Amino acid sequence: MAAPGSSPGTSAVRIDGAIVGGYAAKVARAADELETAAGGVGAGATAAEAYGELAERLGVPESYAQAAQALRGQLAAGVAALRSVTAALEQLTAGHTERDADAAERIERAGRIS
Repeated sequence: MAAPGSSPGTSAVRIDGAIVGGYAAKVARAADELETAAGGVGAGATAAEAYGELAERLGVPESYAQAAQALRGQLAAGVAALRSVTAALEQLTAGHTERDADAAERIERAGRIS
C-alpha cells in the first residue's frame, strides 16, 4: 500500500536478482548437504553386534532401525522443501530478469522512435 501523497509504485518491493540468486544457491547447497547427511543416518547403528546380546533380545537394533527410518523420512521431506524453495527463488529471479530485459527493450525502442 502506497503512502499518502506518493506516486504509484514508489513503495513497490525491489528484487535484486543477484541477491535472490545467491539465496537460491545457498538453499540448494543446504539441500545437498542435508541429503548427504540423511544418507548416513543409522548407518551401522542397526547391527545387533553394536549393542550386544541383551540389547538384541530386547529389540534395540530394530528400534534404532525404525527411528533411523523415521528420521530419514523427515530429512527427505526437509530436502524436498529446500529444493522447492530453490526452484521458487530461481523462478522469481528469472521472472524479474525477463521483465527487466523487456522493459529495457521497450525503452530502447521508444528512444529509436522519437
